[in-house]
Amino acid sequence: MLLKAIFIVVIIAMFWGADGRDDEHNDVVKRGTLNKTNQDLKVLSDVVKALKERMKILETRQGFCKEGAPGKPGKDGRDGIPGKNGAPGKDGARGKDGVGLPGRDGRDGQPGPRGSPGLKGPRGVKGSMGHPGPKSGGVKYIRWGRTSCPSGANLVYKGRVGGEHFNHLGGGSNYVCLTESPKYASYNDARQSSGFMYGAEYQTKHSYNPFPHNPHDHDVPCAVCFVPNRNAKLMIPATYECPAGWSKEYWGYLMAADYRHKNQKDFVCVDKDPEVVKGSVHDHNGALLYTVEGRCGSLPCLPYVEGRELTCAVCTK
Repeated sequence: MLLKAIFIVVIIAMFWGADGRDDEHNDVVKRGTLNKTNQDLKVLSDVVKALKERMKILETRQGFCKEGAPGKPGKDGRDGIPGKNGAPGKDGARGKDGVGLPGRDGRDGQPGPRGSPGLKGPRGVKGSMGHPGPKSGGVKYIRWGRTSCPSGANLVYKGRVGGEHFNHLGGGSNYVCLTESPKYASYNDARQSSGFMYGAEYQTKHSYNPFPHNPHDHDVPCAVCFVPNRNAKLMIPATYECPAGWSKEYWGYLMAADYRHKNQKDFVCVDKDPEVVKGSVHDHNGALLYTVEGRCGSLPCLPYVEGRELTCAVCTK
């Protein structure tokens, strides 16, 4: 290998020397030294020849001229690293819209599976009870002055009429039908500040008595009646008849407290043929019942008549 390197150096020197001869020739022409240069080149040429001969001998000994055995194929190289993505290309020019043929209508698809039931919402608030319908089960009324009910009506209970004292300023202002069998709960038997309940008496001695007999100073009985399959009841003052389409339960005379009394009472319709509580003829007073007369003025006369006792009727439908 050393000899091969020396040979390469000598070859380079020969080429350099050849190039240098032109330059030196020009210099010799200029300087007049051409002879000396030729001698140097001749010496160098002899040296090169000697080296070449020597190289041939060495190469023959070392076997450089013979071709060696072919080498084994090398292993495949590894895949290189993928290159970077190139820049996106520009959009091409838009083509003209073509006229497509209308497509056929598709067939209806199969129905999908049934969905799961939704969540139940909150329970609504219960509304208030409405008014009874046309068939509410019947109506009730009080038959003042009697202990029984007319035909077609059922007796709920019978009792006697009560109310606040006629001369009291306070207390209740209506007549009630008290039961004959009172039941007490918590109570105090001592008299104290409270409202009072008195029994009622007829007062017909000092006024006109329209009834078949005079019930003056007797206690007044009553009956609570129930009429099934009816929807309404009505007390009509100043008449003993009921309107068309209504059924008359009973009729009688309008009664209330005396106009001079401090405690006023409701107007009630006392049966035309009143009963009395047996054995009750005494003058205890309490809640009193007087007949009612019409007074002309704002009340037209006629058809009303001054001082005439007014009738009444209880009707159901």
